[in-house]
Amino acid sequence: MDFDCVVVGAGPSGSTAAKILAEQGINVLLIDKAIFPRDKPCGGGLPLRVLQQFPYIKDIGVIETYAYGGYLHPPSLQYKVKIHKTEPIIAMVLRKNFDQELVNIAIENGSEFWDNTSLKNVTVTTENVRMTLNEGTHIDTHLVIGADGFFSTVAQKTGLGSSFHSDATSVVEEFIVKKEIMDEFFTDQRWCHIFSKIHHLSGYGWVFPKQTHLNIGIAEYRLNTENKKKVNKNIKEIFDDFLSFLIKRGIIPEDIKSNALKGGMLPVKPLKKTYSDHVLLCGDAAGFINPVSGEGIYYALASGRLAGLTAGEALQVNDTGERFLSRYEKRWKNDFGKEIKIMLRSTKQWKKTNENVAKLMSKDSKLAELLFSTMTGQKSICELRWKIVYRYLYALMKYSLRGQM
Repeated sequence: MDFDCVVVGAGPSGSTAAKILAEQGINVLLIDKAIFPRDKPCGGGLPLRVLQQFPYIKDIGVIETYAYGGYLHPPSLQYKVKIHKTEPIIAMVLRKNFDQELVNIAIENGSEFWDNTSLKNVTVTTENVRMTLNEGTHIDTHLVIGADGFFSTVAQKTGLGSSFHSDATSVVEEFIVKKEIMDEFFTDQRWCHIFSKIHHLSGYGWVFPKQTHLNIGIAEYRLNTENKKKVNKNIKEIFDDFLSFLIKRGIIPEDIKSNALKGGMLPVKPLKKTYSDHVLLCGDAAGFINPVSGEGIYYALASGRLAGLTAGEALQVNDTGERFLSRYEKRWKNDFGKEIKIMLRSTKQWKKTNENVAKLMSKDSKLAELLFSTMTGQKSICELRWKIVYRYLYALMKYSLRGQM
């Protein structure tokens, strides 16, 4: 074999998988179609549990700033939910720097990295995998890890990628803003803004301030039950209207003008199967994302780590067949699968206004903190689910009896 394992896609999931494999002394190649460093459409928010479970990220100089609070704005905009903490609620990164440093870590641990390298075809046999790259180059490997995003070539060519039932469209732009202006508009604690169902979209808009960059975006969720032919929204126009709205409200500086808007597709539901003979999928390629908030970096890192560990075990015992690799799916389901499953039930709420929930949050700080903790990825919904239910019922009864609902 040319390499024991090839990881396709050098985002957070792929770089993490390559790092884990290299640490085990495995001959691993990491490839990506882009020329690095490269940027990626993303809010760039890191849930704090990322730093708890991957502590080395604190030490690589990628954290731009921390946000200590934020505002949640419901569709009516009649009120807002304010959260202010003495400790950070989320860390902010620039994806161009973040992804490059994760690649560097994989290289430092022994991975080989080829950027500007596209995967054209994958042929799986009973013994190995033959990969065809750009310009017709062939590579043979025992195992391939697909970490190549929503339109994963690995998933499609191996028959695993045909069961995406839902998707989200996201557009985002990052503006360079002087630090003193950022401090003026967002304070040195970098308060964030989230607007639910902005301009009647089934989704939300966000404003994420960093050190000297202002990240603004919109995510729209389209469920598989919707007739997509009826969707006739120009998300670019909606983004421009969103910027104008933010300027009129005094939330962002008035000289912010869109000139480099980027977009992409995101999954909101895991694939039915994330492994087969000689193949594992992780990150967006496997459909791992928070289907409510759209946050995917934690799941990318967590699934990349599990894919790397499982692939390493398989290679050490010389068994990269489907039966052995099935332990990977059991692992991610035990780690975060239940959390995603619970969140998927909440996607039905995108068809509702949810004004009462936001109104309760604006009145009950404990309910607001619990919901904000799950929205920002500070804690898993599995950990707080029943606390949220009990607090919601308590607040609903309390304010209904007072005639405030």
